[in-house]
Amino acid sequence: MDTKLSCSAGNCVHNINGLCAAREIQVTGLTATTSNATQCNTFAERNFKNAFTNLANMNVVGEAKQLFARNSSVEMSPKIACDAQNCLYNKNKICNASSVQINGLQAQTSELTQCETFRQS
Repeated sequence: MDTKLSCSAGNCVHNINGLCAAREIQVTGLTATTSNATQCNTFAERNFKNAFTNLANMNVVGEAKQLFARNSSVEMSPKIACDAQNCLYNKNKICNASSVQINGLQAQTSELTQCETFRQS
């Protein structure tokens, strides 16, 4: 499923103007009952070392499509693996929400991010 993902974790190496440039992300929160108990485990602080070590997870095709998109469509849509068992959108450990919001405005680590789309099932 092509899920549109927007992200406020501006300090993440995968964040490009509020869109996620990762090919796949991992949302954790095995026993979460609220969005505050979830996190984007793919978060990596924006620096040269993390840019290099996370290169294999970059959605290069999506980035190219986004660059040449003629309208406001979102072309970067990472696969979202999710272990939040209590989330309504978790289907066989894959998020099936049509759009996902990851928050982490001041995040320096993945623990300071959360999936705002989480809804308890």
